[in-house]
Amino acid sequence: MKVTTTIKRGAEYVCVKFGAVVTAIEQVAIVKGLAMWEVEREIGGGARKRMIVPARSLMPLPNPT
Repeated sequence: MKVTTTIKRGAEYVCVKFGAVVTAIEQVAIVKGLAMWEVEREIGGGARKRMIVPARSLMPLPNPT
């Protein structure tokens, strides 16, 4: 069962848990009613790391003004 969230695949978000910009890959689970998303972040030198985080920890990037 999928939980409807405003998170979009392939979009970039700030992960408040790590303070890093991540790319949403896909929703992978629901834990205690919370949507869990697989995200990917760059860790330097072009290397990437994937992790699973709750959707509520993903915030949209601020709009440049």
